[in-house]
Amino acid sequence: MFERAAQVNARFAAGTCKSDEVVTALEGIGLKRSQITVLSRPATVATPAAASSGWLDKVKGMFGGQAAVVAPTMAPDLQIIVHMGQDGALSEPVRELFKKFGASGIEHFAATHSPNRAFGPAGAETNRAETK
Repeated sequence: MFERAAQVNARFAAGTCKSDEVVTALEGIGLKRSQITVLSRPATVATPAAASSGWLDKVKGMFGGQAAVVAPTMAPDLQIIVHMGQDGALSEPVRELFKKFGASGIEHFAATHSPNRAFGPAGAETNRAETK
């Protein structure tokens, strides 16, 4: 039998929330820290054009020329994944909490069960869980 656990994923735009506050709130509704995964992806930052790093610009910089401007970095995009096992009873409270914190996207995956099929010649056992 193949079992997929219930899961809720939420994405937050750069700088819109603090992951520590969200994790604390999730623990407050009964989740364990081991059920929560926090992923942060750095925002892409535009870099100066390749011409600004040429030898002529370096010489100009030595004699008081204008220095290359570097764009400031932004806070990373954030994704929080909540693994709930086969009991998805907390799915709705978790989604409501993510909405409260301003998630830009929320995905819910319900727990599922499906039989494993054995592939082989005709007449072979079709469910490996029954072949012991």
